[in-house]
Order: sequence, then structure tokens, then C-alpha cells
Amino acid sequence: MASLAMAMAMTMTSSVSLAAPTPSPLVFSGSDDYPPFQWLDDSGEPRGFVIDLQNAIADQQNLEAEHRLMNWDRAIKAVETGEADVVALFVSEEREERFDFTAPIYHVAHGIYASSPDMIQKNPDDLSSMRVAVVEGGYAQNRLIENQTQGELIPQEDIISALLAVAEGHADIALVASHTARHVIAEEALDIHQVSPPFWPRAYAFAVSQGRDDLHAWLEEQVGLLQAKGTYFEIHADWLSEMEWQPSTWRDHLRTLALIALPLVLLGIGGYLWSWLLRRQVSRKTRLLSRELETRRSLQNELQYRVEHDMLTGLPNRNAFITKLDGLIEAEPDWSPSVALIQLVNLEQLITAFSYQVAQALQKAFGRLMASQDGLLFGDFGSGLFAIATRKPLEGNDIVRRLTEPLTLGAVDLDPMFVVGIVNEANLAEGDGADEVIRCGVLAVSVARESHRRWVTYSTDLEPDIDDLLLLQDFRRHGTRDMFLEYQPKLDIETRQVRDAEALIRWRHPTLGIVPPGRFIPMLEQAGLTHWITRWVIEETSSMLERTGLGARGFRVSLNLAPQDLMEPELVDFIIQRLASPMLACSLWLEITETGFIRDASRTRDVLSKLHDAGARFSVDDFGTGYSSLSYMSEFPVDEAKIDKSFVGDMLTNERHLIIVRSTIALAHELGLTVTAEGVEDKETLQAVIAMNCDTVQGFFISRPLGEESLLSFLDRDLANDLSGVVTRQT
Repeated sequence: MASLAMAMAMTMTSSVSLAAPTPSPLVFSGSDDYPPFQWLDDSGEPRGFVIDLQNAIADQQNLEAEHRLMNWDRAIKAVETGEADVVALFVSEEREERFDFTAPIYHVAHGIYASSPDMIQKNPDDLSSMRVAVVEGGYAQNRLIENQTQGELIPQEDIISALLAVAEGHADIALVASHTARHVIAEEALDIHQVSPPFWPRAYAFAVSQGRDDLHAWLEEQVGLLQAKGTYFEIHADWLSEMEWQPSTWRDHLRTLALIALPLVLLGIGGYLWSWLLRRQVSRKTRLLSRELETRRSLQNELQYRVEHDMLTGLPNRNAFITKLDGLIEAEPDWSPSVALIQLVNLEQLITAFSYQVAQALQKAFGRLMASQDGLLFGDFGSGLFAIATRKPLEGNDIVRRLTEPLTLGAVDLDPMFVVGIVNEANLAEGDGADEVIRCGVLAVSVARESHRRWVTYSTDLEPDIDDLLLLQDFRRHGTRDMFLEYQPKLDIETRQVRDAEALIRWRHPTLGIVPPGRFIPMLEQAGLTHWITRWVIEETSSMLERTGLGARGFRVSLNLAPQDLMEPELVDFIIQRLASPMLACSLWLEITETGFIRDASRTRDVLSKLHDAGARFSVDDFGTGYSSLSYMSEFPVDEAKIDKSFVGDMLTNERHLIIVRSTIALAHELGLTVTAEGVEDKETLQAVIAMNCDTVQGFFISRPLGEESLLSFLDRDLANDLSGVVTRQT
């Protein structure tokens, strides 16, 4: 059974793009005759698995969905010309040059179909002298043209037209998607047969035209949210019987038996002389039908097995696992199940380094290893996601130890790389079942993968904060509309004057009030959106310096730069353009946290050197809290070290912190850096850092962060009274 299990990127955001709001209605194009994925029914209404997914995406954002189903070639062009926003189609290298794809929503294989079941099995690499019917503009046509097939391609409008071309003798074979072909053959009662095993398994995904990056990012998030909420699996279950072909039922065969037996019975009434012959005939037919029914029963059992199991590993699939676990929970209401979700994380690397077959062999071997463990239920959810349910609590280190062993794959021994999400003795509320347990397990797996941990045990602390989701959504919608800047002055100890300030961003949310930076900055960093804030802070700071005339007076403002901002070429170019102004080149300082320097040392060094050459000056923020050293920092073009307030604030009562501050100032000066002490809250601390020859100080004793007008008033003050009794540092 084709299945999908996408590891959730658990930044569960239901938001729209900041740069280009999501259109409403959201226009989806597609084929008008591609059952069971999408088609127009007899009344002209769109139906199908993909249609339901598209409606679910629109519903979870309260958007209107418009479905435009048409000829397939026109459907693709509609997205490329901007008449439509989204289309679902196979992923291929040729299409990736024109479209951006989401994670797969399904996997579909192709097959070869002919009018005779006795035709020698064919494969797509040997079609010489064959007339091959394909869908115009479809993946198969593009693949065969790219491979320069020797057969004659006969393009058709859709899959049913391709199959009819074979039935009517206009083509020898049809090469089309298997799921829809089986559906069409059954619906139209075509005497067409599959004469090849399935091949070309392809990811089936949503796509947008290249250049619509915001819509693509938004769509990727919505697909992930469908997974996280379980909506995808509900829709998949609704369409499973349509997408996965089913054999004829007992009733169909009994009806056939009745149609055969009834004429025989009627003929038997004609006379005694014919009755003996007819009884023999009926007996013979009955035996044949009995054997056929037995064969059909065996086939139905086989197909039922396929519906409930992953055919690669033989383990129950997601639906079967959940059904069985629900049964156990209902049978034992007081039982709290423990479940572990294990996600193989190196399948893509194996496919790239070895082959798709090696990756499959690893999953098969890992499935056997899983089934050998002590557990109540085992499952394979597809795409390398496995599950185990037990009656006793699970321990992460124990699972990792038992499942970490080399697996022999032919001539290669490979170690499975995996992360584990554990739900111990799930506390189920009324109405919850196995689905909720699995959701919690998938959440734990995602957290483990994102935090680079081998295992994570689920707790309610992992659940996303609704207010955080609201903040992220509002930022994507409104950007920095409700944000403003405050400036915290820095005192120059030598001159007893304030010539610098640090720009600090604030968010006055319409419903949540003032939101502290410590809450929204990490969230925006995780979502990769801090470069928008950095750009805005630079623009606001530049305007303030020009508007107040502080820039012309040599006043300097420093602002924080997130480490990932250094990886944004457009933002780096923007900063360089701003530094072209002589006033900003002197007035703008950039602060980056100490740990940010070692995320990608080589790339960071190149970017900082480029900015430094353009006139930027750099401070190391929160110095002393990371894992680098002053000697390491000497490799970067840094001008200032800011000692973190966690050391400065209590150094008068903490001997170790006092030593750290004193030695840091001395070593920084040896490297030619100026030093700022953060968190100076009282006169005694100020006197202490002055005695250590610190250059500048920042903290509440000097001033709290101020708005623009308050900053101007503060700069006009005479600080003599505030600094009375403070001894000048010794030279």
C-alpha cells in the first residue's frame, strides 16, 4: 500500500506570508478526469482525494478554495501563467526547474497496459516497435522523451483516452499511472490488462510556480499542519478503498453463480430426459465455481493483508496499528499504553550514496529488528517511521541500545540512524484514543530530530503555545507594524559622557500587550524570520540618527544581529548599501552573540570581513556565556567585547564571577578590543568595573532603555550628580 509519513516540522504555524499575502480565493488547478485523485462528477462538481486535501488546507486558514479542473496540459500551464496558484503533480527533475514542490502527499507508480493478458511482460526500457499511448504533458510522456524511447508515442488527452486507444487498436500499449488506470478499467469495464510490474514510483505533491516563495513556504507549512492535526490521515482513510484497488466481493461471485445456475434450472424443468444431463452440467459448473470462489477467497485474504500491512517489512501499517491499539484500549479502559515512535533519519543519504534498493533493504532489516523486541504491538507507518506499543514504561537509552546494531545489507554493513519519541503511560482524556497517543509520539519525534537528540519523552511542555502561534501568525500578516525601538545608553568611563546606545526592539501586541523580546525573538529565529526584523531595525535606527541629528554628532547605536542573519546574502548586501553612507558607517555597530561565531566559522569569517571592510564595527554580545575563547575570537574582525550581565550583576558577591570579569577585561585589551560591562545596577558595581579599566558600562544604574524623546532629554542631562563619588579609573 502506498503510504505517506512526513516527519513534522513542529513549528506548527498556521500563517500566511509577510511579503505576499496568500490569495483568497486560493485557486487550485488540476485534471478533470484523473480519478480517484481529482475529477468532475456527472453534475460537474470536483471530487477526489486531492480535492479534499485542498479544501482542508483552505479551511484551516478560513480561506476560500476554487478548483479549476480541465485538460491536464492546460492545468499545468494555468499555474505557470498565474491563472491558478497550486497544482498537484508528480515530482521530476524537469518539473523542479519550473515548480517548487511541497513534501509528498502520496506516492504513485506507473504500469503498462495491453488488450491481451498473454502479452510478454514489458518494461519501459524496451518499447521498440510499440505504439505507446501516454497522457499529453504527463510525467510518462516527459520521461519517455527524455529517455529517447524507440517506441512511437501517441499522446492522448487523459488516462481513459489512452486506455481506449489500446482497446480500439489505435495503440499497442498504454503507459499510465496505475491507481487511476485500475479505477478507469473497473468503472468502464474495459478488457485491458496490466502486463508489467509497477515501476517509476514517484512522489505526488503540491506545486507552485517558481518565484512564489512565500506561497510555497505557506503551503509547505499547511501540509505539515494537516499531518500534525491528523486531518491528512482522516482524508486518506476516506479515500483508501478508491485509491487502493479491491477485488470483487463474495456477492459479485454469488451473483455470477446465480446467473449461471438459473438458466440451467429453467432448462431442467423442460423434461426428465434433459435433467440428468443438466444435473451433470450444473454439478460440473458448481465444482468449477467453488474452486474459483476458493481462489477468490484466498486472493481477498491476500489483498486484505496488503491493506493492513506494509509490504516491505510485513508490519501492520498506521491504520491497522491504530485500530488494534484502540481495540486494546477499549478492552482495558484502565490501561494506559506506552508507545515509542522510531524515525530512521538517514534514508535520503542512503539513497543518494547507494541506491533506493539499499534504503529499502535497511528498512526491511530494521523492521525485523523491531519485531524481535519485547512489545505488544509493532507497526511500520512508511517512510522509515516505526512504532512499538508496550504495557510498561519505555526508557530512551534502553531503546537506543537495543536498536543500535549493524545491519547486514548484502555486502554492506550499515548502522541505522534514528531518533525516538516516547509516550509513557499515556494519560488519555475522554474521547481520546490511539490517534492521540500517536500524535504525541510524532510530536516527540519531531522535537528529538530538531534538537539533535537521540530520544525525547513526550510531556505537555512540548505542545506549541497557542499564543506563540498567534504571535507568529500576526508577524507574518503585519510584520513590524506594532513594534518600536528603545535605546539603552552606554557610559564612556573615560569621558563620563554617553556617546553610544544599544537599540532594543519592543512589541506592543494589540491583544497580548507588551511581549518581551526573550519570547518572540527565539520564535522568529526558529522560523527563519529575524532578517526582516534586522532590516527594519537598521532602517528605524538610521532614520532616528538622521532625524535627531545624533548621527552628525558622532553618536553611535549598536543593534543585535542573529547568527542566521549572516547567512542571508540579501540582508548582508542591504547592510553594505547602508554603510555606504559616511554617517552610518561611523554610527552603526552590529552585535552578534558569542556562540554565533562558531556555527559556521568559515562562512561567518568571510561575511564579517566583508562587512568590516565596508565600515561596519562588531561587538561580541553576551560574552563569556558561549564555548569559544578570546583566542578564538581573535580570528574574527571584532572591535568590542560585551561582558554578559550574568557575570557582572553579582560579581561583588561571587568571587568566581569577579575573577572572570577582571581577566576578561585584561585579555580583551591584550587583543586590542574595547570592553563594555552589561548589567551595572549600582554605584558599587560601577566603581568596581572602573577599577578594572573597563571602557564603557551599560545597565539600570546609568539608565533604563528609553524612547527617542526620552533619550534626547537624557543626553542633555549633566551626569555629574549621578556619578559623584565615583573614582576615575587608574591608568
